[in-house]
Amino acid sequence: MSIFPENAYNAYNAYNAYNAYNAYNAYNAYNAYGAPGNQSALLSGAFLSTHDGITGAQLDPVGQVCPGAANDVRNLPRLAAGVRAALYQAELGPTVDITFETDGLQPQAVLWRRATESGRRRAFVFDRMVEMSAPTVDQFQTQMALVSGYAQIRPDRSAEILTQVSAPLPFYTTIGFIDPARTPYTIELIHAALGFATAVTQRMKYALAAKRPVLFSPQIQPMIATPTHGSLPSGHATEAFLMARLIWKLLKASGVRQYTENEYWGEMLMRLAARIATNRTVAGVHFPVDSVAGAILGCTLAEHVASQCCGGEWSSASFEGTNFDAHHDFDWHQIYRVKEDRMESQARSGRGIWMQSAQQRCAPDFETPAVLSWLWGKALDEWQDISLDAG
Repeated sequence: MSIFPENAYNAYNAYNAYNAYNAYNAYNAYNAYGAPGNQSALLSGAFLSTHDGITGAQLDPVGQVCPGAANDVRNLPRLAAGVRAALYQAELGPTVDITFETDGLQPQAVLWRRATESGRRRAFVFDRMVEMSAPTVDQFQTQMALVSGYAQIRPDRSAEILTQVSAPLPFYTTIGFIDPARTPYTIELIHAALGFATAVTQRMKYALAAKRPVLFSPQIQPMIATPTHGSLPSGHATEAFLMARLIWKLLKASGVRQYTENEYWGEMLMRLAARIATNRTVAGVHFPVDSVAGAILGCTLAEHVASQCCGGEWSSASFEGTNFDAHHDFDWHQIYRVKEDRMESQARSGRGIWMQSAQQRCAPDFETPAVLSWLWGKALDEWQDISLDAG
């Protein structure tokens, strides 16, 4: 699944080696000899001659065919993964809206969460979910010292950076036991969340139009192609923290002892997300503050996706870039608490409060879309323990 336009640079796209994680073709043995949509001309000709050879005289009517189960999740296992993916996006996409505001000192992008609907006329109410404004150009200029410093470790990080150009799901398989044969629906859930987050992130980038490091100095010379879209929020940081928190939510919800009795897996997932985000600064295509904004957005979107799947809580958050101390690096601990699976209520610098968040609850009459509930349930089942004392 391609996430960013820079994926056109195939020389960098080593993630293609992991196609089994995103195409799901490994599960479809029929593709080996030509499934519909992937059918060779030779096989089509063979089908035609086989039909002519065995049809012969018309048979009697086979009897009444029962109507299909309309709008029924029982159909989902029989659909191709790509078809299900389109259904997930159809459910997730309308749950948010994005607006652009210019009342303050800096332009602000606002992500709204659809809260309620009433009656047959589909009247909606929206709540503010994420408010985000970028730092000033002077603050970005100050952060150039950090970007330049990180360039010194490019040789050490090059393998990571090149294999993380696309959404780096394979790295998460080294922490949680994620595998196409073992957790196909977990992978499907993650890709559904990533597809949803991509549209949100790109719209916020477009609204804020933050410039990339390469425009601040000709000596940055990024080691990968600089994407054409805006720098803040970082798309990779958004994806990385979305995946980390969503996987952590699944692990905790599983009820399995090693996940519920300590926060080790969550801690490691967040460390990985932070390293992936920082690698984009090492590569020369992002400022540390871009990762700060991306981590806030990613953590918020993860809880939004989970709430759309199974109800419960969701997070609202804000990031005010002008209050972030440009001399400071990215530190995810200022944003999120692993043990409680909760975002920090606020973070501040000498300039003021730059991040705030609050826990919200879905309305009592909130109904999760059946398609998303089904996907969450299938993914959650994959994390149930199988052992002699599992009960």
